[in-house]
Amino acid sequence: MKKKLTLPALALALTVGFSGCDLQVDNPNEPDRARALAGPDDVETLIASSFLKVWEIGHYWTNANFAFNHMSSRHTATWGNMGMNDLGREPREPLPNSPSYGSSYIFEGNWGDAYSGISGASDGIRAIDEGLEIGPGGERNARARAFAMASQAMLSCLLALWYDQAFIVDETTDLTGDLETADYNAVFAYAMNRLDEAEAAVRASSFTLPDTWINGNPWDNNQFADYLVSWKARCAANLPRTDAEAAGVNWNKVIQDAQNGMRDVVVIGEDRSSGTPWWSGIKIFMQENNTWHRMHMDWVGMADQSGEYQDWLSTPTEQRTARRLTFGDDKRFPAVNENGTLGESVSPTAASTGPVARYNATVIFRPERGTYRQSHYGDTRYEHYTLSCSRCEFGTMESMTSNEMDHYVAEGHYRMGNFGGAADVINVTRAQAGLPPAPSNPTDAVPSNAAGECTPRKRYDVQGRCGNLRDAMWWEHFENVFNVFGGLEFWHGRRNDILPAGTALQLPMPAADLEVLQRDIYTFGGGEPSSAGNPVPPAVVPGSLDSALQRAAFALQRLQESLAVERRAANADLVVR
Repeated sequence: MKKKLTLPALALALTVGFSGCDLQVDNPNEPDRARALAGPDDVETLIASSFLKVWEIGHYWTNANFAFNHMSSRHTATWGNMGMNDLGREPREPLPNSPSYGSSYIFEGNWGDAYSGISGASDGIRAIDEGLEIGPGGERNARARAFAMASQAMLSCLLALWYDQAFIVDETTDLTGDLETADYNAVFAYAMNRLDEAEAAVRASSFTLPDTWINGNPWDNNQFADYLVSWKARCAANLPRTDAEAAGVNWNKVIQDAQNGMRDVVVIGEDRSSGTPWWSGIKIFMQENNTWHRMHMDWVGMADQSGEYQDWLSTPTEQRTARRLTFGDDKRFPAVNENGTLGESVSPTAASTGPVARYNATVIFRPERGTYRQSHYGDTRYEHYTLSCSRCEFGTMESMTSNEMDHYVAEGHYRMGNFGGAADVINVTRAQAGLPPAPSNPTDAVPSNAAGECTPRKRYDVQGRCGNLRDAMWWEHFENVFNVFGGLEFWHGRRNDILPAGTALQLPMPAADLEVLQRDIYTFGGGEPSSAGNPVPPAVVPGSLDSALQRAAFALQRLQESLAVERRAANADLVVR
């Protein structure tokens, strides 16, 4: 339902979003806006910085990335940081959308970052439209305006992907009239139209981006336009909240955009001690095996050949513990040593470490928060960041990949009935992993080897049956988008109906903003509207006393665990909670 809002209410709402945890009641336009728009170079810098908000939403740990990847059952951890413990519990609980929740920034971060970037881009466009000249004779106006339009489009897309509703705001917004929230489909439609307009504006110009605007990428205008085409594929493929909604996507257009856009995007990270914004928290922490990350057994169990995963599924959830698994032909996973044991070496040549996965002899995470969330296995694909030095965050950082685009193509073919086309795409990465080709007949099982081993097994299947083409497609997609850009695993899980029962399918508007707007606070998940209904895992664990005490203490913890404290912690060693 659309809700009308006056400009003062919106101004306050956006200010709350920008500030994270502190309500600002100063005039939102003066004097900061005046300083930001003081001259042509200031306006150009403001516009250039709008893309940083796209980067933050997709890569920072202070956004929703950790908690929602846990909710996808691809990543697991029990720490209280970043909402992982609370949002990853089973049975799923309603999202704690409350201003007093200690990790409320997971609801506020994407919202505030998106509107901060949209606001800066919109102010920049207005200044140009009002006659500002950037460069001699306005020679850099076209570049600045097109870049600002692109940022507006990408950030609006992210609002549509994450939230159930949002404001549609740009330089054309009538600041004297009422404003309305629109549902995610309407926000998506605006974003896609804005992407089309931005692409046309970029291709009609001739320019090169400074390599600091998208760090390390001095693209010409056509390269930048190709990047926007890939964003069209990413936005359209990931919008659906359910499998039924995904059936209505224009998959032919998704395939076209995924094939014709920019296939690989790598941003250059810098030493964060310099204050740089170009770092990726998901690549540092959400794969760090010693403290922050393990693969959820719901996921890694699909590659198990020993029957341990099926036994784990058959065990009441509260009694589940980490299991040692056996993997078949999938070379991405660690093999068993000659003596039949699994080592713990992090050497890439050790038998306990595969190209992208690692066995850890020890289990981590607090057992009273659910041993069902413990696992021996973790990812290693970004370990070069954590092994080179303490908290190194420089070097190449993937933010979009050919594999991501290819798997949108595969899903599009499958959903349109071209099963052979889908199999052709996923069999590329299956072959690289040492797996036999998946069948083009959607009802056939993936091939087994002489030992009866097959990958993947069906998700949540206590019988251990070999998966079919769609299971194999899910497996390859999850494997090839991990930690590329925050949200990809979660969005993939929700549109294919493979999230654990009760999982929230989207974020509500942040409670702090709802309070300022004098609107009722609402939420999703745990049986509330917009919760995953299928599949239902065989068993679930009741809420523990530890969990109840934690939730009761949220209000008291707010002052100590505010967003300001968490952001300062980003510049020091994070302490687990």
